[in-house]
Amino acid sequence: MRSRPVAVKHSGQKTRRTPRRVARRQVVSAGGVVLRERAGGLEVLAITIRSGRIWSLPKGQVEKGERYAQTAVREVREETGIEAKVRSSLGRIRYHFVVKDDTVPVTVDKEVHYFLMRYQKGEARPQLAEVEGVAWLPVAEAEHKLSYANEKRMLAKALVQLAAEKNRIAPGAKGA
Repeated sequence: MRSRPVAVKHSGQKTRRTPRRVARRQVVSAGGVVLRERAGGLEVLAITIRSGRIWSLPKGQVEKGERYAQTAVREVREETGIEAKVRSSLGRIRYHFVVKDDTVPVTVDKEVHYFLMRYQKGEARPQLAEVEGVAWLPVAEAEHKLSYANEKRMLAKALVQLAAEKNRIAPGAKGA
């Protein structure tokens, strides 16, 4: 949508000024809902930022030449120390926020592609340059703690897909 000039009255005269345009930046990321089975039940890998006030799913920017699934695997490993394998796509979310680039406001339009991922190996450890903490949370706790509604929806979608996969494999069948 294009900005319209605004008429401003100054010293009894009308002048026209055009509102300052806000710069925009497009960012494409990928990440994962990483799940693992434990004796106590299913757990979700989560990260914390902003002094633990924000709980989120691991994700990061797509690098040149990468496919979304490759980015998800790399970002999970880099941010958390966990090796995980992609099982299926969960879809994407879109949102925007404003940051300051020097003193200029920039609207960031972000698109994140999420994947259902299965834990393979590794010990959870944060990449301190980007995240402050990493934790395996029981599903019910993760549903409560995740800070963003769109990530909670991705977790719910992952759980539905996992249940559907388990129902397709008959007990005792190969791969169960």
